Amino acid sequence: MKFMVDFDTRQTRVMRVPVEILRTAVLFALCASFTTGVNIGIIESHDVEEKHMKAVLNNVTNVRFTRIVVPLEQPFVLVRNDVFNIINSLPILLAPMDTCSTIQILLRHYGHKKKRVTCFRPNPQPEEEVFFSPALLFSASILTAIERLKWSAVIIIGENGNEVWSISEVLTARGLLCLTFTYNASDSNAVIHERIMNSTTIDRGFPWNYLLFGSDKGVHLVLHEAAKFDIMNRRRSDMRSTSQWLVVMQEGDLELFHTDSWLDNVAIMVYPNISADWPTMQSDKTCWGDIYTLMYRNVGDEHVSRRLAHVGKFNCSGFVDNYTQLLPNLEYGFNGRLFVASTMRWAPFTFVHNISGQLQFEGLCVDMLHELSLTLNFTYKVKLPIDGEWGLEIAPGVWTGMVGELQNNQIDLTVAALTISSSRLKVMDFTYPFGYDKGVGVYRIPSTESSQWKTLFFPFSWQVHMCLAISFVFSVSLLYCLQWVSRDKAKNDLDLGDTTLLIWGMFIRYSYDVKSTSLATSFFISFVWLFGTVTTAIYCGNLMAFFAVAKETLPFRTIPEVAAQSEYKWGTQGGSFWVNIFEFGRSNDYKAIWSGIKKFNQTDPNVLHSDEYLHRKKVEAGKYIFFVEADMLTGWARENCELRLLEDSVYQVRYGIGLPIDSPYTKLFSQKLVAFSEEGLFVAWKKKWWRGEDECSDGKKMATRAMTLGDLQSAFYILVIGIFMGILAIMYEKVVQCRRRSKSGGTQQHPAS
Repeated sequence: MKFMVDFDTRQTRVMRVPVEILRTAVLFALCASFTTGVNIGIIESHDVEEKHMKAVLNNVTNVRFTRIVVPLEQPFVLVRNDVFNIINSLPILLAPMDTCSTIQILLRHYGHKKKRVTCFRPNPQPEEEVFFSPALLFSASILTAIERLKWSAVIIIGENGNEVWSISEVLTARGLLCLTFTYNASDSNAVIHERIMNSTTIDRGFPWNYLLFGSDKGVHLVLHEAAKFDIMNRRRSDMRSTSQWLVVMQEGDLELFHTDSWLDNVAIMVYPNISADWPTMQSDKTCWGDIYTLMYRNVGDEHVSRRLAHVGKFNCSGFVDNYTQLLPNLEYGFNGRLFVASTMRWAPFTFVHNISGQLQFEGLCVDMLHELSLTLNFTYKVKLPIDGEWGLEIAPGVWTGMVGELQNNQIDLTVAALTISSSRLKVMDFTYPFGYDKGVGVYRIPSTESSQWKTLFFPFSWQVHMCLAISFVFSVSLLYCLQWVSRDKAKNDLDLGDTTLLIWGMFIRYSYDVKSTSLATSFFISFVWLFGTVTTAIYCGNLMAFFAVAKETLPFRTIPEVAAQSEYKWGTQGGSFWVNIFEFGRSNDYKAIWSGIKKFNQTDPNVLHSDEYLHRKKVEAGKYIFFVEADMLTGWARENCELRLLEDSVYQVRYGIGLPIDSPYTKLFSQKLVAFSEEGLFVAWKKKWWRGEDECSDGKKMATRAMTLGDLQSAFYILVIGIFMGILAIMYEKVVQCRRRSKSGGTQQHPAS
């Protein structure tokens, strides 16, 4: 029997004629419209002999043949550009069954849908030998099962080559694309793995639908290697969840399938022991087999068990009775698979608590991971990286921290505030960003305790104080002159001390009895009094504001100002993205910051420590600036009102879930994160974890700040100075009195009565 497949119309014509007649008819039909000759390509594989095709074509003229020999073990060598260019240049292609679908997939992938491909079966065996096989005996039931699975393409793997080719002809006749592979139960694991690898390295759009034939041992070997395929392929594939398997085998040891390590979607068609009288059994309606499927139990628990479940029956005539889905696990996402996730403490994204020796994780990232596990049906385990670092490239392609663990397949994903960068994208994948931030610096403002004694002078600047002093001296001098001009010569009662006290009283709005002797003196005193009233009111109001809300003078506001000063040191988190930013950044500001970090690191290695809380202690101790993301530093500033953030930012960052390079889950996880964003989950999580009000706002500081002894120390200093000057004045007066007594002879003379 021979089947000719015309992929242009996606239909198959079955021609029940001898193979030799068919080949001659096909070639004559293909060459009829060519007068100048035609170039026919013959794709040969396995043990196809060139004379097998050319023997019946000797009488065909104007035909040139181009042979393309491809070994069966490596059919996807056709993907190579040099081979495919030859195929693409040939108007007519003849290909054996085991590579025919491969060629058509390539042509479809590259947009050449009109090229004619004719499939043939190389070196066919006698018809009766091909007929007597379980594959053909149950081919109708197998085809019915495949149709219920809605497969449009299938990869056929079997121990018997005739059996594989026979069933591929049946499926091809129904319009399915088929790839065929053979194996032996005695093959090594490496050989079986190579067979599976060859079946998956073609078009990514080609479904991983497997039809597996063989003995108990052979089937177990193939499924065992397929279960390890993702790990062996560095987790760049998803054989476990994506692939679908229909296993056809004789009654045997089904206990081999009772394991937790198998693939997710496996259905088994078990046919009974077949006697030598196969044609009689084919017509016997009692020829029944059982259908089993591997089903998960207790889906969602940490330990998920899998057992075979009986889901239907089938017979030799093509009847299939399944009372449930053949692959029910397709509806359950990852079917409770355990994912190991790595994270780092970084408030408010991840909080880590040590409770009785057990690490407890919470925060936005943990909530996001939990929601993903519920949506995609997987379990998870959260851990910290062994070296305690985020991920730093210490050599070309060699990374530390979470990035290094992901690169070495020690974890499945990272769920932390891990920054997306071009260097990291070379060794890992990132999902849709779930967070945005910027880098800033945080520092503690200088302490005001050393200058609180100057509180009474703060309301006015030194220029105002100087002008007030000059105004006071000038007013005293002018008033004394005015009084001297208009004095009463008879009484001659002018006193400079009284004039000074009079001006001082007017400056501080003290009520003082003034007896003016002239109009000029009266005008001047009134305006001095008005001046004193205005300045005193301004001073008192400003002094109250200073007591209520302490005004601060920031030592710097921008990064260039930080780099220009020498009083403060600075650092960043070691083993993080920020080390690369400052070390390899092209900005002069970044270079200046990194130069300072290297200098400070020589005497203080903690400026590059990975523990952010150690940096916080250094910041709160004073004279230190810490550069990282703003979200966490803003929380620090809310908790400690003495901390301030620089006004300009360092770098705009994005956070994403990290997955292995070329991971098949990147698109799936990204779609879920986009859905979370549209549903408003990220807004809710931020309200939950960006908790706490700003205790350092100006309104709250004004309402809650109480006067301290330090605030009023300058007033006490003035009182102490006044007491000291009073004591000095008394001592001075006593000294003067004693001198006067000594001059008068030590006796007090009284006037005569």
